[in-house]
Amino acid sequence: MKANHCRIKLQREDFTVEAEFALPAQGVTGIFGHSGSGKTTLLRCLAGLEKEVQGHIEINGQTWLSDSQNLSSQDRNIGYIFQEGRLFPHLSVQANLDYGVKRCSTQNTTSLDRDHLFKLFNICHLLERKPHQLSGGEKQRVAIARALLKNPQIMLLDEPLASLDERRKQEILPFLDRLHREFNIPMLYVSHSIEEVTRLCDYILVIEQGHIQFEGRLHEALVAPESPLAKASNAAAVLDGTVIKQEKEFQLSTIQTSNGNNIIVPGVANPGQQVRIHIHANNVSLCKRAISDSSILNIIEGTISAIIEKTGSHALLQINSRNDIFLARITKKSHHQLGLDIGQRIFMQIKAVSIYGT
Repeated sequence: MKANHCRIKLQREDFTVEAEFALPAQGVTGIFGHSGSGKTTLLRCLAGLEKEVQGHIEINGQTWLSDSQNLSSQDRNIGYIFQEGRLFPHLSVQANLDYGVKRCSTQNTTSLDRDHLFKLFNICHLLERKPHQLSGGEKQRVAIARALLKNPQIMLLDEPLASLDERRKQEILPFLDRLHREFNIPMLYVSHSIEEVTRLCDYILVIEQGHIQFEGRLHEALVAPESPLAKASNAAAVLDGTVIKQEKEFQLSTIQTSNGNNIIVPGVANPGQQVRIHIHANNVSLCKRAISDSSILNIIEGTISAIIEKTGSHALLQINSRNDIFLARITKKSHHQLGLDIGQRIFMQIKAVSIYGT
């Protein structure tokens, strides 16, 4: 698959989006920013929904935008998922899905296994229903399946969970995990929720006031001192790993990261399962010596690799352990009393860990 490159400028009276970035040919790229930062406008430019946009967009070797052309949304062969499902209200679920097949690009000869797709998104029992008979989560699952039936070159998801309550969000997130895992289609995922981004995305664009502030792999974007995400109040590190041990009697599993650190997490996962570990900086405390008689199960040795910030009453430190990068937020008083500095050996006490299956 060829490289994807975008250079976009859209000038409005009160707002300008101007960005240049590369898009990985595989995986999920998150477009993250606060409300009004230009996330959806950027996605609309990629989708061909903004007519006054300038620049150059090349996806999979095809030029979508140049000085001489601006392909229509249909000619770009995209799958676009809005905040609401936007199903045709007068059609059944089956008819809505058939509409996706009819809009399949003739340039794409790959066929999807419809039965597998319907089972994957758990919509087989919904086929005869009308949209008004579906929950918000069911509508979004049908909308995603319909978009996939087009055999798109790229999937664009514009805050697909924004209109759902917390229960429905938790219902649909596992289906988005499956979308990521099962289909070799590059995806752009717009969100202002760092939790969604850290769970689903591999690469990230951080946008603010219409401009890209940081782009890179998710793991780097969360912990790099120059990234806005590393300084956020809910700053966290994300690590990928494999389940290597179960302790059913204690309802625990041991995850080994790709760099060889072992981390114990709550819940029983299957050995060999690939998971993503999410550790908030606020859940990491530091000590100079390893403590053996502690209720905290995860005590990991590392080296202070950066002091990202010291603001208010707290300090935020970056810790490197076997090339796994962690964040720790401690009080400035603790930082001073321990005499912590870059290059110093330290022990992290990790008080809480979240995991997501991938």
